[in-house]
Amino acid sequence: MLRILLLLLLCTLFSCRNPQEAVRLDTHQLRPTGEIKEFVLDTDVRYNCFYLYLFKDRDGREYLSFLNYRTNQIYFYDWETTECILKLELDAEGPDGVVLCSGYYVKDFDNIYVTNYAYPGLIRVDTTAHIVQKIPYGTTQDGYEVLQAYTPSSSPYTAPVIMGDSIYIVQPPFRLFPIGQTPLSILIDTVRHRSVSLPLTYGVLSEKEKETNYYGTFSRIFDGKNFIYSFRVKEDIIIASRDYREIKQVKVTSRYMGDVTGVQEDTEWGPKQNLELARYGDLIYDPYREVYYRFAYPKVSLENDMNWWGKSIFGRKKFSVIILDKDFQIIGETLFPESIYNSYVFFVREDGLYISRDYQMLYGNQSDDYMTFERVELVKK
Repeated sequence: MLRILLLLLLCTLFSCRNPQEAVRLDTHQLRPTGEIKEFVLDTDVRYNCFYLYLFKDRDGREYLSFLNYRTNQIYFYDWETTECILKLELDAEGPDGVVLCSGYYVKDFDNIYVTNYAYPGLIRVDTTAHIVQKIPYGTTQDGYEVLQAYTPSSSPYTAPVIMGDSIYIVQPPFRLFPIGQTPLSILIDTVRHRSVSLPLTYGVLSEKEKETNYYGTFSRIFDGKNFIYSFRVKEDIIIASRDYREIKQVKVTSRYMGDVTGVQEDTEWGPKQNLELARYGDLIYDPYREVYYRFAYPKVSLENDMNWWGKSIFGRKKFSVIILDKDFQIIGETLFPESIYNSYVFFVREDGLYISRDYQMLYGNQSDDYMTFERVELVKK
């Protein structure tokens, strides 16, 4: 009889546990290796942490590319030699003029895309700074006018997804249309010159989530099978099949996080509060290890005697990375040391995850003359 009671008690305890906690084994962690990759910058170069990509050419050679801050200059570095091999200077005016770049993405040397706030579409350029193709956004089949405010970026990761003649872009939540009817993504057919609203809207956010600051900020990736969305103010990630016929939400909660629906007060301390509130960050896919990484930013308290305007480009003081397996189950979470990394700047290589060490929010003993990245490896505990 006593044995039966004990078994019933154990069953009750396990049944009361959070389902996510019940399957959270935390078998893996991310471990900084101390291996640093450094790139020398010219004195007039300031790389923009929101527009930086690693890519390969047809021969498999890797390159690092970024948009020079507030210019139309795109720099390309050879990964192995760390030498700058190309400085692409785009015209602002004339037949190949792109005005001022508001966003940019490079898939490879044949697919370099820029955007600006003057032209409602993507502009594809070549390595001689000539415009190869203009891809207008247009209006979708249901009368939705695609917003030209779309700016492809590496953080939040909203790069266009290119599959054959189709390009998938995201949409910001500007109130030209009811938010519940504003699609998160648009498909552009570059041959037929038509746009299609995909069946996933900002209606996925709760009313409480919509009241938060930057509620419409999210990252979106394509892992080869699914489109995956990670909102700043939502614990759940959203997974849509390639054709968007299957859509599901999976709770991916950080153990270091509290409530992410806190509202930033509209005061002179706004920039500071933006860096203090708990928020989720980008979700990226590691195809070499078949895992996903979701960045998370716990709530922190920052100094009052500092001007925090413009400091957000240097990342957050404190962050963790949640590790998910191919079935979107949490298999680990690593809390990184504070005030070292700029977690807005990252990329995945075959030998691991690379995160920027250019954390300059407090302007310590760091230099603007270099880009530095540390290799982080995924290991079993």
